[in-house]
Amino acid sequence: MRPISVIVPTYREAGSLPGLLDGLASIRADGHDLDVIIVDDNSKDGTVELVADRGEPWVRLITRISERGLSSAVIRGLEESRHDVLVVMDADGSHPTSSIPDMEQALAAGADFTLGSRYITGGSTEDGWGVLRWINSKVATLMARPFTKVLDPMSGFIGIERATWQRAAELDPIGYKIGLELIVKCRCTNVVEVPIHFSTRRHGESKLSLKVQWQYLVHIVRLARFKYPRLSSFIPFACVGASGMIVYAGLLALLDVMAGTMVDTWIRILVAVLLTMTWNFLWDRRLAFWDAGSRSIARQYAGFVVVCSIPVLVTFFVTWYYSDKIVLPLAGVIGSAIGSTLGLFFNWVVNRLVVFKRD
Repeated sequence: MRPISVIVPTYREAGSLPGLLDGLASIRADGHDLDVIIVDDNSKDGTVELVADRGEPWVRLITRISERGLSSAVIRGLEESRHDVLVVMDADGSHPTSSIPDMEQALAAGADFTLGSRYITGGSTEDGWGVLRWINSKVATLMARPFTKVLDPMSGFIGIERATWQRAAELDPIGYKIGLELIVKCRCTNVVEVPIHFSTRRHGESKLSLKVQWQYLVHIVRLARFKYPRLSSFIPFACVGASGMIVYAGLLALLDVMAGTMVDTWIRILVAVLLTMTWNFLWDRRLAFWDAGSRSIARQYAGFVVVCSIPVLVTFFVTWYYSDKIVLPLAGVIGSAIGSTLGLFFNWVVNRLVVFKRD
C-alpha cells in the first residue's frame, strides 16, 4: 500500500479521537505508511491536550482560529498533506479505519475517486437511524443525482489522488459535502464505492441541523451553475418570467382598485408593465445572470429594457386591446402570456450574451 495522508476535520470531537487514532495506529502497525492531519476549529474541548499527550509523531494538529466549517477544514488539510494518496474521514467513529487499504487499492487500480459507501452490496448502516434522518439522506442523494451516479454521494469518507485533487477547478464548498464538490470540480469520471459499515457516533453531538440542510441546497445550486451553466441560467429566467405574469396581473388589479376611472387605462397598464419589468430585472440579475460582469446596474437595467422592448410592447398592446372586453387583470394575463412566450428564448440569449456578459 502506498503512503497515505489522512485528513480529519474536527469540532468538539475530543471524545471520539482516541478510538479513531487507535484504529489508524493499527493500520500503521500492519506496516502501512500513514500520517494524520487533524484540522480542528478551535474546539477548546481538550483536543490539543489529547494530541500532545499521545505524542505520536505521525499525527499533526492544525488549530484554526479565524476560520470555521468542515469543507474548508478539509481543504486546509489537503493543502497541508504530503503524500500522493489522500483520505478524508470523520472523527466521530462512523467511518471504519479498516476500509482505508481497500480505498487505496481502488485508487491504485485506476479510480480517480473512491468513497466509503453504505448503500452498495456489502455496505450497511447501524440500527438507530430515525425515519427523518433516513428520508433526509435519501432526498439529499436524489438531489445529487444530476452530478454523479454513485449510490452514496453524501459519504464523507473519501479517497483521492493528489494529482486529481490538484486539478480541481473553482473550489467553492459550503456545508459538509466536500466529497460531492470534489467529484464535480475535479471532473472525476471513474468513482469507485467501497462498502463500509456506517456506525452511529458514540461521543459528541451530530452536526446535522436546518442550517446544514440549507447550506446543502445552496451547494447544489452552486454545483449546477458550475456543471450546467446554460441550463442553470435559462430555467431561473423562465421561472422569473412566469412570476412576472403573476406580478403583472396583481399590479393591474391593485391599480384598478386604487385608481379606478381616475387614471386612464393605458397609463395603468404602462405603470404595471414598467414595475413588472423592474421585478424581472432584479430577480434575473440575481438568479439567472449571477455570473454577470462588473457593468453597473444602471447600464444593465437600460440594456435589459432595450432587449425586452418588443415583448413588452406586445404585452402592453394586447392587454390594452382586451381591457374593454374583459376585466383588466385577466387581460394582463393574456397579454403577458403572449409577450413572454414570444420573447422568452430571444430575451434570454441576448441578455446573457450582451447585457449580462461575463468578464
